[in-house]
Amino acid sequence: MVSAYILKVPEERREILLASERTWRGGWDATEPVEWFGYSRQAPLIVLASFQDGFLTHVADGRKGTAAGTGLAQLKMRGLEKLQTPISFAALLRHVPIKVRQHLERVLKSGGLLPPRTMQAVVAVLERMDQTLAKRLARLSEARARRLATLAPEERENLALQKESLTTALEIAGVGSDSVLDWQLGETKPKSFLEGLPGAYAREDTMLHVDFTSLPGFSVLREAPYLYAKTFAADDDPSNSVLVIMANRRALEEQTGADLIYYNEKYKSFVLVQYKAFEKPGEQHEFRWKDGDQFTEELGRMDKMLEELEKADPDNDPDGFRFSHNPFFLKFCPRISFKPDDKGMFPGLYIPHGLWKALAASSRLKGPRGGNVLTYENVGRRVNKEEFITLVRGAWVGTTINQSTALEPVFREVLESERTVVFAVKRNPPPPPVGITVPVENEPLIGEEPQKIAVMG
Repeated sequence: MVSAYILKVPEERREILLASERTWRGGWDATEPVEWFGYSRQAPLIVLASFQDGFLTHVADGRKGTAAGTGLAQLKMRGLEKLQTPISFAALLRHVPIKVRQHLERVLKSGGLLPPRTMQAVVAVLERMDQTLAKRLARLSEARARRLATLAPEERENLALQKESLTTALEIAGVGSDSVLDWQLGETKPKSFLEGLPGAYAREDTMLHVDFTSLPGFSVLREAPYLYAKTFAADDDPSNSVLVIMANRRALEEQTGADLIYYNEKYKSFVLVQYKAFEKPGEQHEFRWKDGDQFTEELGRMDKMLEELEKADPDNDPDGFRFSHNPFFLKFCPRISFKPDDKGMFPGLYIPHGLWKALAASSRLKGPRGGNVLTYENVGRRVNKEEFITLVRGAWVGTTINQSTALEPVFREVLESERTVVFAVKRNPPPPPVGITVPVENEPLIGEEPQKIAVMG
C-alpha cells in the first residue's frame, strides 16, 4: 500500500531543495538524505514536506532510494508543489482522531513514515483543509482502499497478471515502469488494467482503429469485446515508446490469465510469455501438472503453433538472426498478488519453451511418487529477469522476420482460450524533422563542444 512521509527540511537545506524544484527538467527534482526507514523501493510515497518550522508547506511525489550513508536512505522527490496555505502541525493534531494523535505527534517531532491508520486520518484532514490536495492524495484515501477491497479474488489475480505483463513490456522497451503507478480504480469495476490509466484508448475510439490496423495480428484483436490501448514513452526521450494493447473476450472476473506478446518493430520479432503461479503447500514453492490438464493442453498448442512457424522460409536478413527461433517462454511466479502501488515485476524464473520440453522429457522433474513437480531446487538452469530483458530487447530470441508474418493464429488461440492478450509493440523512433540538428555519435573530447550535423531534406 502506498504511504506518506513527513519530511522536516533542515533550515540550511531549504533553499537548496527549492532551487532544485525551480530548475527541474525531468526525472527526480531532488534527493534528501533521511534516517533509514523500512519501505519498498518499488512503491511510491507521498511526501508532506515542512519548509517552515511547525507547518506543512509542500507536497511531492516520492520514492525511497538507495543508502545515503550509515543509517541513512535517499528520499527522492519530484513534482514539489507549494500548498495554498501552510497547514500547522497544531491544526493537524487538533483535527485527527484521538486514537492516532500520539502516533502523529511522534512523527511530526522528527519526521518519518506515517503508520497506515494515522496516514488515512491525516489525509482526511488535509483534504478538508485544502481541497486542491484531493487529487494528489487520492491513492492514500480510505475510499480508494474500500473500492479495492470490493474486487473479487479472480479480478485481483487477472489485474495482477495484466499489470505484470505491462510492466515487463515497459522494462523490455526501456521506457521505465513508473507509469503503472498512475493507475486508478474508478467507481465501476475495471474491464482491463489499462482502463485505469490516463490516456488509454477504449475499443470504441476511432483513433485506435485508424492508427493500429497496420499492426500484425491486430485484425484478430479488434474482434474482442474488451479492448484498450495506450502508448508509453520514456520521460527523458519521448521518441522511445511502446504501444500496449490489452484485449479479451470475457469480463475481468471470467478471464483465465494473461499472455504477453511482445513485438519488436525494428527487427520484426515476436516473443510470447505465459505466466504460471507456484503453490506452496509445504516448505518450498512448487508447480504440479499431469497429462491432459489445462497446462499440458496449453503446451500442446505451443507445439502446434511452433510447427507452423517452422514452415516459414529461412531468413537470411541479418536483422532476422536469432539465437533461438522459438518465441515461447514460461514464467513461474511464487506469488501473484495485485499491488497497484508497486511498479516492480513479480519475482520468479523464466524457462524457454525448448528448455521446458527437455526438462519434462527428463526425470529431473519427477517427484518421489512419480508425479510431475517443478521447484526452484530441481529446475537447474533458468533465465533470470535481467537476462530475459536483454535477450528480448535486442531481438536475440523470437520469431524471424519471415515467421512473424504468420502469427495471426497465435493471437486467435490466446483469445479463444479466454486469456488476455497483452500485445506490446516497441515502435521505431520517428526520423528527425527536416532541418534540425542532431548530435553525431562520436563523443566530444574533453573541453570541446559537442559536434552537430544538419539534417537536410
